[in-house]
Amino acid sequence: MRGLTKGIAKPALLWALHFTLIYALISAACAPRALLGQDHLLITAVVLTLAMAMVQIFWMWRGAHSGRQSDLNRDETALLRAGWWTGLISLIATLANLTPVLILPGCHG
Repeated sequence: MRGLTKGIAKPALLWALHFTLIYALISAACAPRALLGQDHLLITAVVLTLAMAMVQIFWMWRGAHSGRQSDLNRDETALLRAGWWTGLISLIATLANLTPVLILPGCHG
């Protein structure tokens, strides 16, 4: 059961890490010294988002695949389902984190 509850927390923690990294990249690009160019910001943010989205999808696939085992009780099945939904919501949120980089080019305040 302990591993199943981790399956619920991991996607949300990965989203939180992605959120932090995206806004750190934006801050680096918009710093007075421009530590990161706008082109590099866009490329890095897209690659980071795709990598983390692939991890989220893998976790969702693995949870759905292990949920097909017949030796799971109702509580374990419910935890797997909750982990899958948390993964889906976190995947959507991860993709949404990329929105400011895509629609707000440049550093305007």
